Amino acid sequence: MKRFDVLGLLAASAVMPACTRVAGAGGDSGGRAASTVPHELRYSDGEDPVGLNPLSNVHASTSWLAELWGAWLFRTTSSFEPVPELCTEVPSIENGLLSPDGRRITYKLRAATWSDGVPFTSHDVAFTVALINDPNTIVTSREGWELIERVETPDERTAIFHLRSTFSAWASVFFSTGGANPCILPKHIVASQNANTGAYNAQPIGTGPFVIAAWLRGQSVELTANPHYWRGLPKLQRIVYQIIPDDETLMTRLRAREIDLWMQMNPTKLAEASAIPGVEVLRKPSVYWWHIDCNCAQPALAQAPVRQALNHAIDRKTIIEKVLHGAGDLNWSVLSPVSFAYNGAVRQYPYDLARANDILDAAGWRRGPNGVRAKNGLDLHFTLAYGAGNATWAQMLELIRTSWSQIGVTFDLKAYQTNLYFAPFQNGGIVQAGKFDLCAFQWGHTADPTGVINLYAADRIPPHGQNDLRYRNAEVTQLLHDATLTLDRAQQKAFLQRAQAAIAEDCPTFPIAQSVALYPANTDLKKFDPNSLSPFDFMLDVDI
Repeated sequence: MKRFDVLGLLAASAVMPACTRVAGAGGDSGGRAASTVPHELRYSDGEDPVGLNPLSNVHASTSWLAELWGAWLFRTTSSFEPVPELCTEVPSIENGLLSPDGRRITYKLRAATWSDGVPFTSHDVAFTVALINDPNTIVTSREGWELIERVETPDERTAIFHLRSTFSAWASVFFSTGGANPCILPKHIVASQNANTGAYNAQPIGTGPFVIAAWLRGQSVELTANPHYWRGLPKLQRIVYQIIPDDETLMTRLRAREIDLWMQMNPTKLAEASAIPGVEVLRKPSVYWWHIDCNCAQPALAQAPVRQALNHAIDRKTIIEKVLHGAGDLNWSVLSPVSFAYNGAVRQYPYDLARANDILDAAGWRRGPNGVRAKNGLDLHFTLAYGAGNATWAQMLELIRTSWSQIGVTFDLKAYQTNLYFAPFQNGGIVQAGKFDLCAFQWGHTADPTGVINLYAADRIPPHGQNDLRYRNAEVTQLLHDATLTLDRAQQKAFLQRAQAAIAEDCPTFPIAQSVALYPANTDLKKFDPNSLSPFDFMLDVDI
């Protein structure tokens, strides 16, 4: 699963039209605008990436960059189907490359080279799998990878994965852009380095259409066209990712035409962006949703009635109307409505302060002299963490503060720069290390919905996964594991729908709204058609 804060990972038309534009106030007629740099895309997403190597980082900014330069077996379409990249075809039972029990996967690899000109081979694939499963390597999760018993490399163009058991999400997890996954690493470089601290992590190379030329920490990441890309040269010659972790500064740059694209802009800026001459706002469906997570290891939040009362005291309708400016939809589950396994019949928590107060009264939480409820030496005053510079979250959380105060609950806000907020557990990341009572950001689910195992299974608490909620429910954990152990989609759906219902009943997380992805873009930008999961997957013909 991907984390994203400024917004904040399946048939997209179920949410809204596949692509709509909110027109800006016109633009330069005839040719490029004077501010446009020919064949150079300047973009930002309001974030400061944790790192550049997706092996150890699951930040969306890192994943998006890696779509441009990384070595992937598959890219991902807008309908969440795998497209061969370094594979020549998608393994299936029908073509004989996938065994009927799903435990043997044969990848036929194409002739390609790394961006330094060294040939890409099956040995790079086998090396990277071994590195991921090395206990000394810092990774967020080994979900699925730990099932790989061995990788057979009978020749340089064939890699055969032998699994201990069936893993239903193999196509969206194993070196695919369909989730927050690692890409294949060049053995000839990484084998001689420390996987966690080596120089490769600051300037990685891949086989994609672009090459990372420089990372100026806190300023920018610069990429240039890869002359060795097997599909040919992209039309863009240069991409500059500007690191601007502040909405107001980003809007100033957009208005000054110093950036060409704002990736998944905060809805609070929709009216401003739509009024800029020469800018159009592209609207796309999103797999991300706004939510607040509870740290279920916190004594008060470990109690379901407290979580249920808090959930009832969130005015989602007002948030969607006033903060998101309509760029969001109600969603009570932990999968987006476009997933085949979505359960729209889970327990809901409509805004009802009287009901919330009744729940807390019945659970024995009494108001003290300061108006804050307490019981057995515990009080309902919390610390709520979020990513700094995010105007949407700031507004949303102030609305929630007002409503929660009416049920005897208060909190202090703590804003963190995203490179610390989303850092790995081993590096003291706020979310992963559980340094919060409540935390706010956006999840994005992967192409395969069974990926939610990483978020809610009890055996996926960091550093073994992304269950930052420290949520433990034996039934949910079993259901999520069962869903990964079958290739039968109907069975997957049944397991996942039961798990969603149980999670909603426990409500360790408060889904607030399903996002709509907003992309303010220079009208000179052509053929950019992002999908909600991997927006930079198909950039060969994009130009400006």
